[in-house]
Amino acid sequence: MNRIFKSIWCEQTRTWVAASEHAVARGGRASSVVASAGGLEKVLKLSILGAASLIAMGVVGPFAEEAMAANNTGLCLTYNGGSNNVAGSGGLITGNGCNSAGWINGMVPGGSTNWMGMTADDTQIVLDGSAGSIYFRTGGINGNVLTMSNATGGVLLSGLAAGVKPTDAVNMSQLTSLSTSTATGITSLSTSTATSIASLSTSMLSLGVGVVTQDASSGAISVGANSPGLTVDFAGGQGPRTLTGVAAGVNATDAVNVGQLASLSTSTAAGLSTAASGVASLSTSLLGAVGDLASLSTSASTGLATADSGIASLSTSLLGTADNVTSLSTSLSTVNANLAGLQTSVDNVVSYDDPSKSAITLGGAGVTTPVLLTNVAAGKIAATSTDAVNGSQLYTLQQEFSQQYDLLTSQVSSLSTSVSGLQGSVSANTGTASGDNSTASGDNATASGTNSTANGTNSTASGDNSTASGTNASASGENSTATGTDSTASGSNSTANGTNSTASGDNSTASGTNASATGENSTATGTDSTASGSNSTANGTNSTASGDNSTASGTNASASGENSTATGTDSTASGSNSTANGTNSTASGDNSTASGTNASATGENSTATGTDSTASGSNSTANGTNSTASGDNSTASGTNASATGENSTATGTDSTASGSNSTANGTNSTASGDNSTASGTNASATGENSTATGTDSTASGSNSTANGANSTASGDNSTASGTNASATGENSTATGTASTASGSNSTANGTNSTASGNNSTASGTNASATGENSTATGTDSAASGTNSTANGTNSTASGDNSTASGTNASATGENSTATGTASTASGSNSTANGANSTASGAGATATGENAAATGAGATATGNNASASGTSSTAGGANAIASGENSTTNGANSTASGNGSSAFGESAAAAGDGSTALGANAVASGVGSVATGAGSVASGANSSAYGTGSNATGAGSVAIGQGATASGSNSVALGTGSVASEDNTVSVGSAGSERRITNVAAGVNATDAVNVGQLNSAVSGIRNQMDGMQGQIDTLARDAYSGIAAATALTMIPDVDPGKTLAVGIGTANFKGYQASALGATARITQNLKVKTGVSYSGSNYVWGAGMSYQW
Repeated sequence: MNRIFKSIWCEQTRTWVAASEHAVARGGRASSVVASAGGLEKVLKLSILGAASLIAMGVVGPFAEEAMAANNTGLCLTYNGGSNNVAGSGGLITGNGCNSAGWINGMVPGGSTNWMGMTADDTQIVLDGSAGSIYFRTGGINGNVLTMSNATGGVLLSGLAAGVKPTDAVNMSQLTSLSTSTATGITSLSTSTATSIASLSTSMLSLGVGVVTQDASSGAISVGANSPGLTVDFAGGQGPRTLTGVAAGVNATDAVNVGQLASLSTSTAAGLSTAASGVASLSTSLLGAVGDLASLSTSASTGLATADSGIASLSTSLLGTADNVTSLSTSLSTVNANLAGLQTSVDNVVSYDDPSKSAITLGGAGVTTPVLLTNVAAGKIAATSTDAVNGSQLYTLQQEFSQQYDLLTSQVSSLSTSVSGLQGSVSANTGTASGDNSTASGDNATASGTNSTANGTNSTASGDNSTASGTNASASGENSTATGTDSTASGSNSTANGTNSTASGDNSTASGTNASATGENSTATGTDSTASGSNSTANGTNSTASGDNSTASGTNASASGENSTATGTDSTASGSNSTANGTNSTASGDNSTASGTNASATGENSTATGTDSTASGSNSTANGTNSTASGDNSTASGTNASATGENSTATGTDSTASGSNSTANGTNSTASGDNSTASGTNASATGENSTATGTDSTASGSNSTANGANSTASGDNSTASGTNASATGENSTATGTASTASGSNSTANGTNSTASGNNSTASGTNASATGENSTATGTDSAASGTNSTANGTNSTASGDNSTASGTNASATGENSTATGTASTASGSNSTANGANSTASGAGATATGENAAATGAGATATGNNASASGTSSTAGGANAIASGENSTTNGANSTASGNGSSAFGESAAAAGDGSTALGANAVASGVGSVATGAGSVASGANSSAYGTGSNATGAGSVAIGQGATASGSNSVALGTGSVASEDNTVSVGSAGSERRITNVAAGVNATDAVNVGQLNSAVSGIRNQMDGMQGQIDTLARDAYSGIAAATALTMIPDVDPGKTLAVGIGTANFKGYQASALGATARITQNLKVKTGVSYSGSNYVWGAGMSYQW
């Protein structure tokens, strides 16, 4: 049988404890149930351990007479300044203090915090009231710890192991692994894309006669297919490339190779050698000419003729070189134009003249207009080389030739001077040579510097070792050379070559009509070119290099910044260390670079690459046609890309990044919010710290994230993941295709899921959570009521605080609950539990398949059970309770009368207030009772007891198997007894009469008792009654006192809310018996309250105690 426990007060521990009903005192009074201090070591502290044990086990089973604990179990309650302990090994120990060893987080009992801990072997549970955390630990002191702690917006669960099963929770490491796997997948996709692009490049190579491609391993360049472009740019990421396999040029616009250049160099050297040989021969003749002027004249004439021939040959070679240089320049221009055209269209490519690939005509086969070929790497110079040469190699050859030419000119001038000194009649000279070893040739020519040479009308060579050649030529600097009409070389070691050219800087060189090199070590090459900066170079018509160490190359090119470089027609580099490369390109910012037609880099350290590109921000980069990077540290890559925000990045055609630290990646993508990121075609991130990923994705809310094609995250802190996903509510999350989360703090997870209510959650395809704080889980589930929950396919929870769990489950009533497939709870506070169960009445409960509780407060339990009456109860399969307050318990049982009860299979209680107990029992009369299988009570207020018993008369009673009471107020006693007459008692039936023994001495069935026996019986009964009366009187007095004492205890008021301790007295009187009581109530904690009291009445004491824990 079940054990019963009671609460008793322990004087030693000053606590209430639980003890078996059979516990006895040790060392105390036998009549006392309360043990003194020495006898309570084996009792359990009910205040904590009893409640905790029941909760932990989940059931209340049999208990031993003395509560025992398993090995290494314990319970510790600690509070500010003290603690209580329940601990032990196989038993129970009481006393102040807890075992301090091994508690989670090193908690020490009795400290300044409130906490409670339970331990069983190697498992611990600790409730930390101060930190608001719950700890679970397995595996001993060094085991794993699971922590639940308070966090903003929920409960933080830490120490969670990695989930394995589909229903297991996952931890952060698994999510991180998922992120890594995703990144790996993206990397794989990138690799696949790159492979596809390489494959596309290979395929393009086979189009027509070939497309310009770069071999992935060797980096070599191949040219093919047709192109109408004008330039070819062979430059790569590491600078100019070598163009190999170039055949020897034949036509005027053909490219030349290094072999032709070497041949030219050889021819030039041969011409110079021939000239030098002639000079040497002339010198030899002069040595022996002291006495033979005629022979000297002849030899001089011969030598001069030979020298003239060599010079003429050299001039012819130079003309050929010029032609070849022109041809090379034209050819390179054509290649450069073709490659530029390749960027516009795959069809605009440089092609071989025919499939044999033996010749390339830049500009296309049969085209006669030359084009420019730029960025050609230096070709190998050797007799067998077929490499193309670039302008710098030709410039080096030109410089070497100029030096040899100057030397030859000096030697010829020296020869002329010598001849003039030997015989004045050999040459008519009207010039003036006043310097030592100077030579002046030409009208009004003047050579005043030592070793100077002036050759030409009005030429002047005033600097030491200077040379002036040409009308009005002037060489005033030391070691200077001026060649050409009106040329001027005034700087030391300067060279001016060309009409009106000027070289005024030391070591400067000016080549070309009106060329001017005024800076130290400067070089100006080209008509109207100007190099005024120190170490500057201007190369091209009207080019200007005014900055120190600057270089300007191209018509109207200008390099005014220090260390600046301008390359291309109308290019301008005005910033320090700036570079402008391309027609009309501009680099005005310090350390800026502009590459491309109309490219502009105005910001400090900025870079603009591409036609019409603009980089105006500091450290900005614009890469692509019409790209713009105006924000500091911004980057714009792609046609029409725009990065205007500070630290912004725009990548892709028409991409825009206007927010600070924003990133736009994809065609027409927009990132306007600070710290925003937009990735994908038409992606838009306008909110601060927002992220939009996917085609047409939009993230407009602050800290919002949109991930997926056409996804929208407009709410602050919102997240939309999936195609057409929409998160418009603040802190909302939408995950899945076409999912929508519009409510504040709402979550929609699943295809076409909708969470519109504040704090709502919708999980599953087409799931809908529209009510505030609602939750819908499952395909087509809907939770529209406030605080409602729908869990299961097509489940519906429309009532406030309603719950629907199961496929097609429906909870429409307020506070209703429907659990099971197709279950329905429509009444307020109703509960339907089971497949197809229905609870439509207010407060109704239906449990079981097809169970129905339609009446208010009705309860139907069992398959097909039905409770339609108000407050009715139907228990059992097919049970029916249709009457008000009716009760059935048993399969197929029926209670149709109001207040009726039917217990047993097929039992039926049809009368109001009737009771049928037993299989097939029937109580149809009002107030009737039928007890026993097949028993029938049809009369009003009739009673039938026994199998097959029948009470049909009003107020009749049939007791016994087959007993029948048909008369009104009749009684049938015994099996088969029949009471057919009114107001009779029968113990048998006709023909089956019974003897009543031990009542009379009669023998026959109709004998009566005699007076003697009756008197004896009466006397005995009287004596017994007298004794019993005395006991009853004593019991009554004790009962009256006890009732008064118990009543006095209940009269003591309880402690009020907010108070800690209440002490009071009470008094009561019952049937003249007076009692007084003293009691106290204490609120230990906000949740824990105890109550005790003692009452006295006469010589008896009554005391009691209780404790409750509330939450």
